[in-house]
Amino acid sequence: MDNTVIITILILVAIAALFIMVSSGEKKEKQKTISRMLNSLEALKAGASSDDLARRRDTVIKLDNILSKALQYRLGNKKLCGDNLKLVGKRFKRTEYDKLWEAHKLRNRIVHDDLDVTEKEAQDAYKIYNMSIHRILQ
Repeated sequence: MDNTVIITILILVAIAALFIMVSSGEKKEKQKTISRMLNSLEALKAGASSDDLARRRDTVIKLDNILSKALQYRLGNKKLCGDNLKLVGKRFKRTEYDKLWEAHKLRNRIVHDDLDVTEKEAQDAYKIYNMSIHRILQ
């Protein structure tokens, strides 16, 4: 075989090896990102049942932040949570989607209107955020 053919084959093999290495690194990084979001979500579970009003309010706000990050991650953009929610409606049953919007609106009322959150409201919000974030990250 001609030396140029051998060199060309070696170069192509090296490029393929680099591509495989980069692809596998990206996949691991994506898994780490998803894992971090799901761990953060799980860490907030107790806050939804807290007797402390401030902790419940903080939990709902943090849940919405994780939802926003999950949506941005899945959609590959940096849009606001509400804007991204409009783009993923078809991933959910209508009743689930409506509950998710209600949870997002609850977060907005906490932040903008200084709303107090009952334990039931916080637990319900946790349930819908938990289901939604898992579905978005699938």
